[in-house]
Amino acid sequence: MRELTDFDDFLDAARTFWRTNLPPDGERVILVEAMSQDLRVTLRNMTVANALRRVEPARVVVYSGADEDWNQVVWTYFNLDEIRQLCEAYGAAHVMDVHRLVDARVAGGDLDDDEFRVFGLDLGGDLPASAIPDDEFARIVDATTCRMARVPRMADEPGLQAKRGTVEARSHEFARIYEALFDRFDVLALVSSHVDYNNFGLAVEASLRHDVPVIFPQSTGGLKSYALFPEHHRAGEPIRSSLTRRVGEFFEETVWPLREELRDAAELTVWRAKATLGRPSWWRPGATHSSVDLRGHGDRSELRRFAARRLDLDPSRPTIAAFSHALSDALGTNVEVFADLADWLEQTAEYAVEHPEVNWLFVDHPQQAMYDESGFFDRLAERFADAGNLRFVRSMDLSKNFISALTDLVVTVRGSVSNEYPVLGIPAIQCGWSDWSDCGFTEVAESVEEYFALIDRAIEGLLSGRPLMTPEQIERARLWSYFYRSMTDVPSGLIQQWPVGEGDRLFDLLAINMKHMETDAEPAFVAVRRLWQRRDPFLTRVDWLGSPDDIRDRVATVTPVRPAATGADGETA
Repeated sequence: MRELTDFDDFLDAARTFWRTNLPPDGERVILVEAMSQDLRVTLRNMTVANALRRVEPARVVVYSGADEDWNQVVWTYFNLDEIRQLCEAYGAAHVMDVHRLVDARVAGGDLDDDEFRVFGLDLGGDLPASAIPDDEFARIVDATTCRMARVPRMADEPGLQAKRGTVEARSHEFARIYEALFDRFDVLALVSSHVDYNNFGLAVEASLRHDVPVIFPQSTGGLKSYALFPEHHRAGEPIRSSLTRRVGEFFEETVWPLREELRDAAELTVWRAKATLGRPSWWRPGATHSSVDLRGHGDRSELRRFAARRLDLDPSRPTIAAFSHALSDALGTNVEVFADLADWLEQTAEYAVEHPEVNWLFVDHPQQAMYDESGFFDRLAERFADAGNLRFVRSMDLSKNFISALTDLVVTVRGSVSNEYPVLGIPAIQCGWSDWSDCGFTEVAESVEEYFALIDRAIEGLLSGRPLMTPEQIERARLWSYFYRSMTDVPSGLIQQWPVGEGDRLFDLLAINMKHMETDAEPAFVAVRRLWQRRDPFLTRVDWLGSPDDIRDRVATVTPVRPAATGADGETA
């Protein structure tokens, strides 16, 4: 819960800190998004931008604001004045309310306000249309409409089509404004917390089309950021697909060869991650529902029988778990083989009915109410209520202990379950790309037909007792978990860990650090410089191009003492 009473002391400290730790502004421009209600998001974006300014001097232009849809559907408050104060304390040269500008342009109003002029560029005047391809523009409009209407897919329903018309009109103006900014200025980089929807995604699309790198800090951990450089992006493909390839390449070429040196550190991470430390901890808060603490084959077998009885399932049959996504979330932003997330869930349920030889557990997303008010999951559950081998459950009605004890196979499009469960030796099939889907520990379908063929083979293996994961795949999953949770999470006194919150405690800590720390070898600055110069896909704690011995010494100076992690069968692994 947000508990911010006053952050004037922090603003004073920030002004002094950045004034003495930044070079003079250059002629180039860094565009920074500040459209989240959560100040932690903006301070991450501004910190990354300022770290980059230490590498290449530039001015910072911030675009912010929120519209009625976001205020009603996503945000619970939005304080532009606080955001403006924070950005100006961090040295921003200009902060604009891009949503107000878009609304005014859509309404056809006469805009003479200096607020709409950015270093001589009049964003209230006539602006040429964006060069974004029509199909990409339509996809962004549809995805934004679905998110704002909280429905899983577009339909001909008049109210939804009217909503789409509003979104499309605003999207044209977002696209024109972003195009003008990239045309007018020599943009060094775009820093954005999101790459989806019209307000975020149209800026990202314009950035890459203008050969400008995109850095997107994450809302989790310490300082975590992905980066996508234009030379790594394939035109015409979803933004995230290029990142998937880059992450896979880095993992295969740089991380996997060091598995011997990193094994102890990876096992420690797996043990510590009983309660999820990444984004899933936001979806499933609290150790009770998030932890997995089975110890040995007996624990799993006993809990499996109990969980099956509770759900009225046959415990002797294998169980396949399909984890529903937030059904309107970021539709089409990566490669996916089904038309949309709801189509995947529906077709999987139809397939499941034809395969009574296994149990099927359909788990709703824990925050589905924020993303779907159409009741799609409930209607699907009602449709298949008489299927004896299918169960539809709410996520928070079962702990992860229950789910992991019962589940023998996970199916998903791009959900985080496809990296969590393979760590435990529970295989996962994906029918869409995720950040980690090129890292070699899940099965990834390239078509609808292949998706169901993979499940066919998996069922045959489950019934015959054939292992569905190799020891190498389990090791890859654990190494990815370690790399994601540890080595791509940069500890910095300029950020603070996400669970600190966005209240007085956070800004007191930041002010103390800014007043008393020296910036020599500051991890945030070092990591951003390395990412920028190496063109890496993410920030890292250490230099991964050093020798294996150097890296081993940096990440694990002693053999950690901890209980052994366990695999899917409950045996230590």
